[in-house]
Amino acid sequence: MVGDIASSVTKIADEISNKSNWDFSYFERIKIEVESHLSKYSEDNRFPILPQRLVHIIREDLPDDGIVTLDNGVYKIWFARNYKCYEANTLLLDNALATMGAGLPSAMCAKLLNPDKKVISVCGDGGFMMNSQEIETAVRLGLNMVVIILNDSAYGMIKWKQEGMGFENYGLDYKNPDFVKYAESYGAIGHRPTSDEDFKQLLAKCLDSDGVHIIDIAVDYSLNHSILNVLLKEKTCIL
Repeated sequence: MVGDIASSVTKIADEISNKSNWDFSYFERIKIEVESHLSKYSEDNRFPILPQRLVHIIREDLPDDGIVTLDNGVYKIWFARNYKCYEANTLLLDNALATMGAGLPSAMCAKLLNPDKKVISVCGDGGFMMNSQEIETAVRLGLNMVVIILNDSAYGMIKWKQEGMGFENYGLDYKNPDFVKYAESYGAIGHRPTSDEDFKQLLAKCLDSDGVHIIDIAVDYSLNHSILNVLLKEKTCIL
């Protein structure tokens, strides 16, 4: 069948006259689990910030048509699982090839195509540094956008994968430049929040200000293994 998924499913459902024996109990349990998952840690204001909390704050601050573009790191999983989209093409990620360095240029393109919409790029420190020179392009083009660098001084995705496979952490930690000074060297505006509340206020201010804003924020990935590896496996068996 070729057609729009939503309208096709609706038409198929309309053609089914007897629905008395349909059992949705399994899906109701799944919905409860999903809603519980989305709300857990969303109000946890520890610092460095949890990715779940970051997703919640961004969703609260962005209007329904605001656009988030993602680079490729473990935070992408949290956005894919926790970020609710209210309009099409408002969460952009290249999931198949998962190319690092895509977050910043894709945000620039989104802003060029949608100049009146709020645009946030979320990058890991590793992915950001693979295309960070494009800050110059964004500044030169006069774009108004926010870039959030989740800074763990490591390749967090691979560190999480290594732990999930029972390997020791090896060769994944490194030192970063001073991202605030780095942003300023290109003519952008650099920020480094020091608390959850500081980040909330700063993000709101940046979204309402002109210019390219680079926010360097420390991230806490300590729960990744226990939730995305251990707990997820347990829940799969139960459900």
